[in-house]
Parts: sequence; C-alpha cells; structure tokens
Amino acid sequence: MDFKTVKLQAIPAPQGFPDVPPVPLSDATIQTRKDKLLTGMKAEGFDALIIYADKEHGSNFEYLTGFIPRFEEGLLVLKKSGEAAVILGNENLKMAAHSRIPVALKHSPYFSLPNQPMDNEKPLEALFHELGLQNLTRIGLVGWKMFTATHADNKQFFDLPCFIVDAIRNSVSACAVIENAAHLFIGGDNGARITNNANEIAHYEYGANLASTCMLNAMNAVEPGIREAELGHYLTAEGQYNTVVTIAAAGQRFEKANLYPTYKP
Repeated sequence: MDFKTVKLQAIPAPQGFPDVPPVPLSDATIQTRKDKLLTGMKAEGFDALIIYADKEHGSNFEYLTGFIPRFEEGLLVLKKSGEAAVILGNENLKMAAHSRIPVALKHSPYFSLPNQPMDNEKPLEALFHELGLQNLTRIGLVGWKMFTATHADNKQFFDLPCFIVDAIRNSVSACAVIENAAHLFIGGDNGARITNNANEIAHYEYGANLASTCMLNAMNAVEPGIREAELGHYLTAEGQYNTVVTIAAAGQRFEKANLYPTYKP
C-alpha cells in the first residue's frame, strides 16, 4: 500500500448507549434451559448429568443455577426426573438457597480453598451414594470442554479434576456407563446453549454494550505518552467481571511473560 495516498478525516462518533440497566434472566427462561437439557438427556438415555464448575469454568453450571462457585469448586447433579442437587465448598454453601433452579445441598470441604476448615468432612463417594448414583446406569460428566479428536474416544475424555472422576467411578455400579456429555450444552445444532431466546439476548446485550463502549473510550484516549495501565482503566465498566484478559499493549508484548497492562508509555 502507498501510505502517501491515505487521507485521514474526521467522522461522526459512533452512538453510545450509557446508563442502560441490565436485563435479568426470567424464571421462564431458566425453566426453558432446564427443559432443553432434560430433553437432550432423554434423547440420549442419560440418567443424570454431573456438571463441574470453578471460577474459570463455571458457565455450564451457571446456566441453570445462575451463579458460579467463586474461588472454589462445585458440582451440580441433574437427574432425568428434574431433581437437582449441588455439592459446594465452605464459602459457597449460602448460594444454594439462591439457585435459579431448586437444589438440594451437599457440603464438601474438599471443594473449598486451601487450608480451609475440614469440618463436616465426608468422602465424595458418600455424598454420591446419598444422591443415588449407585442406582444409575448412564451418567454424563460435564466440564467446559467438548473434545473432537479424530483418533480417540472423545466420550472418555473428562476435564474434571481426577479426584472427582475417581469418586464417581467408585460410586457407580460395575455396569454403569460414564461419558463426557458437554455436547448437550454446546454441541452441534442441538446443544442447549447454542440458541438464545429474546430474554437471553437482551440479558447478554448489557455486557456487549459495556464492552463496545469500553473499546470506544479506550480508542478515543489513545495518544502519544499515555500508559498501558491508563488505557486498561478504560476497559472495565460498572464493576462487571471481565471474561477475557484485558489487553492494552504499547510496543512489545509479553516482556518477562507479562500478560497485563503496565506503565509502559
């Protein structure tokens, strides 16, 4: 390209939409989500799903409960009958009462932060027995990843911590089948999370609007000498959690393996 031919000119600023309140997910939407999963489970013969979550991998869990187990880990057990239970660590026990779908609560301090109290310590196998896993014949495990390898049995890849998978295997009968079932959430055209209704679109548009506004504000703030950290400040809004690493880089990135904005001008 001959940059001498490039002409810079002012254009009208894109329209902004400040002070747009979030749209909550309705009870009807949550019920629709649950119904979609139960339909998928029935079609594939699953007796139950065991859905794992931690702070970074909580979206499938949150899809039904409305929350993620911050800092800790958690399991949501959804049976084909529609009955549901959560297994939570110390800090998240209070959240069971706020779950968007009704859940029974089981406590496992193994899901808590390091060096947390181990009161009420009980093997996971005992909790799974209380939930009746020993009576089930086909169980789907859901982390966050759907494996699509060409030369492997993708149904036998599990992205849950080993101590949980081992406890599940120790809790079921010898003839029970355990498979990766993440596709029921994110697979093909039939995954429950593949399509959104109008309420979900409006709900997620709140975040999309914040993100695009942040990008515009940061781009408008770019000038010689401004620091990466100053630009990074523009990339957060209304106290909301960013779902990606904030990138505001001037010059060479990843110096000393750093991923985040610095004071580099």
